[in-house]
Amino acid sequence: MNALNCPNCGAALPAHSAKMDIVTCDFCGTSFRLAKTLTPQPDMGDLLLGADFGNKIMPGWEAVNEGNLTFHKGSPSELRGKFNPQTNSYYVLKSSGLLDNFDISVNIKFTEGDKEWVRAGIYARFSPEGGYGFLVSAQSSYTFGTFAKDEKGELLFYKLMAWSYHTALRSSMNENNRLRVICNEENFRVYLNGVLAASFKDEKFKMGRLYLAAEPSNKSTIWVVFSDLQLREVPQ
Repeated sequence: MNALNCPNCGAALPAHSAKMDIVTCDFCGTSFRLAKTLTPQPDMGDLLLGADFGNKIMPGWEAVNEGNLTFHKGSPSELRGKFNPQTNSYYVLKSSGLLDNFDISVNIKFTEGDKEWVRAGIYARFSPEGGYGFLVSAQSSYTFGTFAKDEKGELLFYKLMAWSYHTALRSSMNENNRLRVICNEENFRVYLNGVLAASFKDEKFKMGRLYLAAEPSNKSTIWVVFSDLQLREVPQ
């Protein structure tokens, strides 16, 4: 993990930022004064768990559908995946343990595929009984909702908000977008590139695993890149 992070969106900052008094984040555009102690800013909790995507062995995380994934060193390191068309999501990465309250953020970039059918994001408090899903697309849109079992016992996604355009998201391919989700008891906040996009309350699911997921739908093969995954304490 990079030692320097934007206090607004959590994105990694280049190493030379440590020599500057005022820094502007490349992802969300926020300018701020850099603390000389390099400690987390008040609006971000302590880092609990990162992930080195340059290595398939990541303490605290487990790769899923590993045959679809490649691991790449760099700054930041990248987890790249190719996902063929199917009606269900591909799980990419999951937390080794169960979590209740947390602040999670990750960069998502789509590199290939039909622009209309490329989506990826975070599943939170996820278990066989259900959970929450937060997704972004290559069309500057996002959605979130809950997973719950239908009459047949299959998990289905029920949108709390339909796919919606958001000005903070960068459209088209090969553009990094940072998705941040804060879960604090029944309170949820969704940030897109550092901008608060939505907040809601829900009490259905208290605890579960965290997943990174990709959704190619049944229309197009997609290539997705994840980087700079951070799991933090809920900010106070």
